[in-house]
Amino acid sequence: MLTRTCSARRCSLALQSGGGGGGLRGRLRRLGCSTAAAATAVATTAVSSSRPAPRGGVNVCCYGGLGSTRAPLRASLYGSSSHYRPFSSEDEAALASVLANKPRHVARHIRQSMLNSRRRIAQFRNAVTYLMIALQAKLQRKEMAPEDASAIMESLMRECVDLRQGDMAHLLFRAAIRFRKYGLTIGFPFVRHLYESYKRESAKELMANMAHELKAHKDMRMLAVLAYQFSGMREESVALWETVPKETVTTQDYCAVLEGMGMTGLFKDIVSFAERVIDDVTATQHRGIDLSAVVSAAAVASRGSTAALNAVVRLAKAHKLALSDAAVGALARSRLQEKSVTSLADVHRVEASLCAELDRVSLGLAADSAIITKSSELMVRHQEGGDEAMLQKLHHLRRLIEDAIAQDSVSDVDPLFAASLIRGLGAMGRYGEMRECFDLLQKAGEVKDHKLYDEMLRWYAHGHNLKEVIALKEEMTRREVHHTTLTYQNVFRVLDRYYPRLVEKYLAEMRSKGIQVEGSMYPTLVRVFHVLRDTAKVEQLYREAKLKTDKGLPHNMSAALVTQMLHCYPKDIARGEALVQDAERYGLLTNEAVQAAVVNLYACNDRTDALHAFLARLPHRTANVYRILLRTATQQHNRAQFNAVLGEMEARQVPLNERLFSVIVSSLSHFHDAEGVRAYVHKAMTSSQIHTPLFFADAAAALARIGDVDAVDQCWSDLLETKMTVTMPVYNRFLDVYMTLHNMAKVQEILDTMMRLVPPNPITATTVVDMLGKMGRLSEMEAILAEMAKSTNAAPTLVTFHQAMNAYAKCGDVAKMEALRERLQREGFQENAVTYNILFEGYGRAKRFEHLLELVAERKSRGIPMEEFGFVVLLNTYARARMPAEAEALIEEMLGSSSIVITSRLLATMAATFSYIGHTEKMQHYVTLLLAHPECRVRDVESVYLMYARLRDTVRLQELLDSPKLPKSALIYNTAVSAFARAGEHAKVAHLLTEMEKRGFVLSRNTSVVLSSLLLKAGKLELAQTVLKWKGLTPADVEGSPAEAAAGAVVAGTTATAAATSSEHAPAGEESEFDAEEADLLLRDAEDDEVVVADRMHEENGVVDLRP
Repeated sequence: MLTRTCSARRCSLALQSGGGGGGLRGRLRRLGCSTAAAATAVATTAVSSSRPAPRGGVNVCCYGGLGSTRAPLRASLYGSSSHYRPFSSEDEAALASVLANKPRHVARHIRQSMLNSRRRIAQFRNAVTYLMIALQAKLQRKEMAPEDASAIMESLMRECVDLRQGDMAHLLFRAAIRFRKYGLTIGFPFVRHLYESYKRESAKELMANMAHELKAHKDMRMLAVLAYQFSGMREESVALWETVPKETVTTQDYCAVLEGMGMTGLFKDIVSFAERVIDDVTATQHRGIDLSAVVSAAAVASRGSTAALNAVVRLAKAHKLALSDAAVGALARSRLQEKSVTSLADVHRVEASLCAELDRVSLGLAADSAIITKSSELMVRHQEGGDEAMLQKLHHLRRLIEDAIAQDSVSDVDPLFAASLIRGLGAMGRYGEMRECFDLLQKAGEVKDHKLYDEMLRWYAHGHNLKEVIALKEEMTRREVHHTTLTYQNVFRVLDRYYPRLVEKYLAEMRSKGIQVEGSMYPTLVRVFHVLRDTAKVEQLYREAKLKTDKGLPHNMSAALVTQMLHCYPKDIARGEALVQDAERYGLLTNEAVQAAVVNLYACNDRTDALHAFLARLPHRTANVYRILLRTATQQHNRAQFNAVLGEMEARQVPLNERLFSVIVSSLSHFHDAEGVRAYVHKAMTSSQIHTPLFFADAAAALARIGDVDAVDQCWSDLLETKMTVTMPVYNRFLDVYMTLHNMAKVQEILDTMMRLVPPNPITATTVVDMLGKMGRLSEMEAILAEMAKSTNAAPTLVTFHQAMNAYAKCGDVAKMEALRERLQREGFQENAVTYNILFEGYGRAKRFEHLLELVAERKSRGIPMEEFGFVVLLNTYARARMPAEAEALIEEMLGSSSIVITSRLLATMAATFSYIGHTEKMQHYVTLLLAHPECRVRDVESVYLMYARLRDTVRLQELLDSPKLPKSALIYNTAVSAFARAGEHAKVAHLLTEMEKRGFVLSRNTSVVLSSLLLKAGKLELAQTVLKWKGLTPADVEGSPAEAAAGAVVAGTTATAAATSSEHAPAGEESEFDAEEADLLLRDAEDDEVVVADRMHEENGVVDLRP
């Protein structure tokens, strides 16, 4: 300490002796003092030479060390680093050059040099220390105008506020006091910046001591008045204000007092003070006071109180005083925060009202900035698009900022303008322009901290622009920009479960920086770690949120978190009920999303009594609850229940939102109600409820299911025309749809677009693997797998391995299938029922039946019980191989197992198996049981028709057709027409065609080929041509194709859609017709929602849709 004091005294002597530029540094080195000691010397010299000690025994010299006492110089920031370049002579020369040529740009130069330095704070402190020395030298030699020096020091103090360098701000203030003897003036901004730099700590004692010191000087009493205000000593401030001669008070002084009142929350005093000033100035006719400026300052200062602000506005109108643009901006922000402003129309109404009230043509840039901010918020909340008026405001604001940059006056522009510009462009989806503006501001040195970065991240995340989010986050890390919870929240939001490993990495980084997980992050993090199958981490995060809530932070336990937790345990009823109890304990059962999640929990686990009891507790059923009820009825293939729920919604006039439209359209397609699908798609498209691209994907899937290929193409075109940001789930959904429709050109187009815009991630890569596997392009699939193995962000998941194994299983390549299985085991994945189902299929296709019993035994020994899908795959295999003994033994095992519920699917599969192995009586027995089953589905009935058609049993077919209780579908009629045509029963064919016309059904392509072929053989050319024209065919399409072959194709599946509905019951015959559905069957896991396309937003397994 003694050494430091002596060094500071030597530095003080050096400073007093004059000298500047580069020689100062050498002189200080010769004296053996550091730049930090020099800074202390400047402050000490300023204090000791400015005046004697004030009364009251306060030693002025102690203020020189006040900064270091209250805010240490943070020596840890100066730790040694091999990459750290200290403040060098080159830095000194560059700073001296800017100081000599463009003194007003000094702060900007320092800011830019900080961006290129690894130790930003150290660079700033060294630069400021050098400037304090150089400024004194220049002022001594009168080489710089005092007003320029004052502007430089004021801008440096503002940087101290942004960088939280309170001690450096204190040293600058002390130096400014010292430099008063050279003509430098100290205004209110100096006191304000000093107060703000210490605001995070207790600045009251500092300001009180400062006020005691300043009031001894008559020319600095106004600053003392302000210092007393900031110290909380209101009475002393008022008393000192009364001693100030009013003829010496300027407009700036009045405005400073008002601003100080606003900063300390004295809003009532603002109104009374403004009234007194107006009265005093009017009474004394003091012409030097601008009352409009005073009342405008009062309006800006009172923006924290609506009542005070309105009172000031009334005061201005009463005395016919004009408000400045800044004051109008404060008034506009206040009016826009009213609860009645809920739409863009309301924003325009407020703007027009203010123009009329203040008699202005336009409200000015400050108000425009407020309008842009509010409009952006409403556009995001209601998913609306911007209008031309907002776009004009944005362009005007951009021109202003560009002009300010061109004129080197951008530092005079309110920082809120830049934030509003970024926010408005982001809300309107103009990401290119947004980036251009950001780069322009960054080049001008106006990107000072994390605020604009966070704003950019927010809008890139809102637009699901993954590459830009990751690039901007890495840029922040590279430039050592301070990260906040908002930074990580935006990053997590866009990465979500598509980049789980990257989220895991950034979470660890966030915790290492000491940043706590905010309540809004928990749902995303829980979802991510659920994808990673890290149940322990999921539970840890949930406990952490509960603990924070119990400690008085209720926002951590949110409805979104409970909903996501219920999503993680769809089949665990015990855990689910515990979560429901937590939701009730924390008062979250009133939330619509939570209610829907609870309904879904009970519906998925067949807890009918609990479901009805919970529904009875609800005061009314919300749209989310109806959505789950509609989906549940669809999953149960209960059209009557579906119609009842839909009818109840119409009776209660429940408005249809986007998610309800999606569920209704998807459900109607499962019921094969083509007209209903088209009607609701049209209704949705003509409504104002469609705001996201997900509905287009749902509509396309529904239209593909009913065979309307042109409408699917129209959905894709309409989506592109909306200019909405296409997200990964939507890309993947359209890929699935076009894969089903065998439109490879469209698949390639979408895939190319997706891979260009979306960085590699496991879900997208898994979709590509699935697609290539289904297309039979195995070499390309293997190349993708190899690339995924090299990637850290797109490493193969268990689903990826299952997709690839399934591709090899389909072609019977057991060697490669087993190789992948070994790799799966090496990488630590746990095999499950899906794995063994694929192995069953692969060995069955390869006709290596001897291994099937070994696999079954191995599966049971590992505690993986046989379930419904496993039995279905084995029965299909035995049926294809015509192995009656094995098939019958397996069926006996199923019937004797208490853990297997005999569903309609199993009954249909058993009936189909017996039909293939020639046991007609047993087939008939299980058909009877199937048709009497309470959950018999349309596809089950269709499978029965296919069995009898293959056996050419037209008597049974007619009995089924005559039954009024059984449903009729397009596939049923096509199957019957083909069967009766082959049997030569033309009268029945004609009758069925008439019935199909009445019901709106059409002939499939294969049925048309069968029927026209038979008509051609019978010599009825014109009738055959008419049939062909229905499907756009020509006689050449059936020439050389025997009717029997065509008939076989019909039995196997009349269309791709028909195959998809009946394949699970057709274990033998035309295998290629059923590959798509069997793949879905093999890869489906009833205990896990990670199915073939893991990122579908509307899963078919009853998981709640968690669309934000």
